[in-house]
Amino acid sequence: MEFINAGDAPRPNGRYTHVVRNRSTIFVAGWMGDDPRTSKIVEGGIEKQTERAIKNIEICLKAAGTDLQHVVRRRLYFIDIQAHLRIVDSVWGRYVDEPYPVSTAIQVGGLAKEGALIEIEVTAALPPNR
Repeated sequence: MEFINAGDAPRPNGRYTHVVRNRSTIFVAGWMGDDPRTSKIVEGGIEKQTERAIKNIEICLKAAGTDLQHVVRRRLYFIDIQAHLRIVDSVWGRYVDEPYPVSTAIQVGGLAKEGALIEIEVTAALPPNR
């Protein structure tokens, strides 16, 4: 097993690792819309937070040797699932082509950072040639 903290992603704000690579399976910690320079949640609402979370996930996947097209499972944690699910799915579609991963959407009472509206956690596979 390999534990990876991606250098270009915001530093972990607790006792966890960005990525764990176990053979050909990649587990990425949940990401909110953390700005890599400030580690604060980006301004601009759910769309901007989702874009930033996906970009942070991309950084982590790259550090582990894979990419968004190899995501096999996605978990979405929402503060307001009814208001934000369609927006998050639309943003995701800008970054990932079909076939899409399996996905679970969960409404929660709060997230770890003030102002966070979404947290995205993924599991990915290594490309066949890796």
